[in-house]
Amino acid sequence: MAIERLRALEDEMKTCFRCSLCKMVPLPVITDSRYAQGCPANREYHVHGYSGSGKSIMALSLLEDRITADETLAEIAFACTTCGLCDVACKFIMDSERQVVNIALREHMVDKGLGLPAHRKVIEQQKRVSHREASYLPHLKWARELGLKVLPEEKADVLLLPGWTRHGVDESIETAGKLARMLLRAGFDVGILGTARQDTGLFAYWTGYRDLFTDTALELSLLINGLDVRTVVTVSGADLGILRAKYPEYGIELKPEVLHATEVLARLIKKRKLRLPRTVRAKVTYHDPCYLGRQSEPPHQWEGELRMTHGVMTYFSPPKPINRGVNGVFDPPRDILESIRGIDFVEMHRIREYALCCGGGGGVPEAYPRLAGNTALHRIDEARSSGAQYLVTACHHCRNNLTDAQAAAPDARLPVVDIIDLVYEATDIEV
Repeated sequence: MAIERLRALEDEMKTCFRCSLCKMVPLPVITDSRYAQGCPANREYHVHGYSGSGKSIMALSLLEDRITADETLAEIAFACTTCGLCDVACKFIMDSERQVVNIALREHMVDKGLGLPAHRKVIEQQKRVSHREASYLPHLKWARELGLKVLPEEKADVLLLPGWTRHGVDESIETAGKLARMLLRAGFDVGILGTARQDTGLFAYWTGYRDLFTDTALELSLLINGLDVRTVVTVSGADLGILRAKYPEYGIELKPEVLHATEVLARLIKKRKLRLPRTVRAKVTYHDPCYLGRQSEPPHQWEGELRMTHGVMTYFSPPKPINRGVNGVFDPPRDILESIRGIDFVEMHRIREYALCCGGGGGVPEAYPRLAGNTALHRIDEARSSGAQYLVTACHHCRNNLTDAQAAAPDARLPVVDIIDLVYEATDIEV
């Protein structure tokens, strides 16, 4: 029962004293007051309940029977991109797990039959698609054209996961194909899955469908662990975070090393195994995807208890290792941009572990399109203020949402580019 998961997190809820730091980037790193906010939902609705603190207080109220789970509570609980900014901002001053509580609250809502209709629609669609072999034929077609291995029928050292997006499978194929060409040029033995089951469970995790997420993750992990591959490379930044950080949180192990495309490409460029002879003249800024960045740190194992001293102060004994979001994949994308001739790379105000979410995660585009769109436009505004001509990112969920939001706002246009496409343009690989 999801309520038991909530109950196990009661101590985390009680550490909140409503300081509201979960709503903003920490004061020492604010460089412009226009870009001080950190929580997309709180920025949109201006109500404490939508913040990380608000959700912790709601969860605690449920446990203490002060409120009941209903549709109104579900509407607030799911109006969140699950970006984890509240989590790392809270940890700037204290050791408390906001993100885990947020997800557990969603799982409780689903357990109570209060999952959102927009999310259920996608979940049911994924269940159908994942069992239709024909839906993945485009992957097999381009893979065979490139000479990639098809697993598990064949063997390969590297498994490439193109990723799923709400725009469908086809949209990620072109970028994945470019990455595959670069890996082949560097001498890698690359393959893709020939089976229909390729979903990492990302959307189910985002939307609180715990059983479906764990079932999907277990099935995929068993498949991958049986392939005898040494490395799994993801095209999607969100998939990297799910595989590297969330699978272990739910007790699911992947034996091969899991890397994002930017980690692999940065290594190849540094070792001169992938050369970038072409000049790409552009001024660009970079958007850190949440699950590639602050959400990609594997969880720590800890056993202990929360103690109190002087009647008011709490502490963990023994001290609990805390993920503060600083060890995510931040440097490889920046190293890549610095290595491309002609690129003028400038930073935005909110970067790395305190980057603003694009608005495209957590099932928000499906259920709260206005929140998704407004968050993206605010991020676009920040990117434009840097003077950049292009906004580069490393996750197709971010690329899609940032691009979609601009369709209704022609005055706020800024081309969004996947970093894989940018690297490919700098190579001398011919299509």
